[in-house]
Amino acid sequence: MKSRFSAFILIAAMLISGGCDLIDKLNNKKDGDSSTPTSPSTGTSLDAFAGTWSSVTASTPPAGCGNVKYTVTPTTSSSAAVTFTGTCAGNINVTGSGAGTLNGSAVDWSASGVVAQGGVNCPFTFTNSKATLNAAGQVVVTYAGTVCGIPVSGTETAKK
Repeated sequence: MKSRFSAFILIAAMLISGGCDLIDKLNNKKDGDSSTPTSPSTGTSLDAFAGTWSSVTASTPPAGCGNVKYTVTPTTSSSAAVTFTGTCAGNINVTGSGAGTLNGSAVDWSASGVVAQGGVNCPFTFTNSKATLNAAGQVVVTYAGTVCGIPVSGTETAKK
């Protein structure tokens, strides 16, 4: 009987000790500590997109843009300033700026500006555009928008 009582006391002491330890941990938890797991990393950071990228081939399609120079300058860990130059709609030189946001393993971006060509000023916009990295370490820029009211869209592969 005495051994059962001793075993009961030992078990009770262990349970109380463990409970006290848990209470101490909860009470001593510092701000910013979290037992909630963080979301998994995609493995792609905005730094992978940083820099100036130029078209692999210098073409200027009539319904798209070519001879592209695409520059990404990170401003935070998930956003960047984006500048874009190219020749669009056959012979219209476009230069503009905008913003990009890291979205998983891609950068969603937009840019706008005014084209001054032949004494005519007209706006251009690129919205809902995206940049991704391919297996060769190049950036694939997918764009859509208008240049002087002419719809343009396409995909351009660029390298550093």
